Amino acid sequence: MWYDQMTSVDWVKDSIADAYRVKELRARKDWRGRLQASFDGAQGWILVAIIGCVTAGIAYIIDVTEAAIFDYKTGYCSRRWWYSKRKCCSGANVCEEWSRWSSLVTKDGGDNLWLDFGAFFIWVVGLALLACLVTLQTKTVISSSVAITTLDENLGAGHYGKSEDLEDVLSPTRQAARVAQRPPLIYYPGAGSGVAEVKVILSGFVLHGYLGARTLFYKTIGLVLSVGSGLSVGKEGPYVHVATCVGNIASRMFRKYSQNDGKRREVLSASAAAGVAVAFGAPISGLLFSLEEVSYYFPPKTLFRTFFCCIAAALSLRFLNPYDTGKIVLFEVRYVTHWRFFELIVFVLLGVMGGVTGALFIKASRFWATTFRRIPTIKKYPMFEVLIVAVITGITSFWNRYTRLPVAELLYELAAPCNAFTDSGSGLCPTEERIPDTIRYLIAAFVLKAALTTVTFGIKVPAGIYVPSMVVGGLLGRIVGHTVQLLTL
Repeated sequence: MWYDQMTSVDWVKDSIADAYRVKELRARKDWRGRLQASFDGAQGWILVAIIGCVTAGIAYIIDVTEAAIFDYKTGYCSRRWWYSKRKCCSGANVCEEWSRWSSLVTKDGGDNLWLDFGAFFIWVVGLALLACLVTLQTKTVISSSVAITTLDENLGAGHYGKSEDLEDVLSPTRQAARVAQRPPLIYYPGAGSGVAEVKVILSGFVLHGYLGARTLFYKTIGLVLSVGSGLSVGKEGPYVHVATCVGNIASRMFRKYSQNDGKRREVLSASAAAGVAVAFGAPISGLLFSLEEVSYYFPPKTLFRTFFCCIAAALSLRFLNPYDTGKIVLFEVRYVTHWRFFELIVFVLLGVMGGVTGALFIKASRFWATTFRRIPTIKKYPMFEVLIVAVITGITSFWNRYTRLPVAELLYELAAPCNAFTDSGSGLCPTEERIPDTIRYLIAAFVLKAALTTVTFGIKVPAGIYVPSMVVGGLLGRIVGHTVQLLTL
């Protein structure tokens, strides 16, 4: 059954249609009928296995490509130019094979801080604008008689006012005139994380084109560019959207799912879980995310298929080995000391500070969206806002050792414990006399990251919010930790 744009799925009708289909299939008692019935039951397992493998392949391409592009802002590998810094230097912080851009210009081949800053700034702005240009290719215009103001996360669209005149409400002529004057709905499937829209689609809302091949292609390229540019964005949220696009495209292989929207949403639930599995390397977390957060219809058989899809995605990514470590995550943290009872007071204080910071972020991002993004120029030319944010990011991020790091690497540095064997390349395990300087750097990074995340959230590039918010919380926790360390020494 085909549903119109901006309508909802008839769950009862789709369920009855599938029941009749199964009844007709099982009515055949010959060997061919039984073979078809067996294949029909296996289609779901085959489909989720394919989705898991394809999702892992796309995640591998994104992980490897964005890591290399991100490091281009600081230099290049003289041995193999397409290598990232981690791969070029075999995990070391500094090596002879990694050359800064200023070494190409200076006569003696030495480093020049201002030339490196200029190259960093150009890469940030250029990659951000390219990411926005790719995202704008997904522009979708819908002429709707329903007064929907926006589907974006940025709240930037103005509210179309409703008439309070009773004559306007009762007059069909005036109602038709108002509908004709209503502006069309414009949205960009490639922008943002897509998690909210995926949740709405899984609940039964019909949004044609949001999970199509065109969206998948542009969002994948845009995600590589936006994360590689160094903007305060994450790739974990968009992974859910990318994986759901893969599930929607793959479901066309079997009529059982392509012609029944209710059944297809079972596959989309498994696909969303696979996105979380490859993003965080946690299959069980992907299953729980799909079950608790995004899925509306989740029968028991979907539970096992979803888990199988997550396992297939995680194992495929493990086989591809994007980080050359034999693991599906960039890092893992092992704590070598145990916490003490009196530290609970600090943990409670840190929890309160985190809650206050989160509330302030919500208010600040909403204020930014309802004020700055409603400026006519910004609404008409979304690339102009991306340019402003990229310029601010490029100017401010270069001078702080923490904001210059990739978000995943920074998160690892913030979470890693300090011991006698720790080799922190960012100075997060300082001696007693260097703790105040480290705290000052962390405070500057915390304020800068929080501000950049606020203004970046909602711009027209593929962007997640999970890891940037975790980085802000990690910076806050490290500030509190070093402060307590300073007071107790």
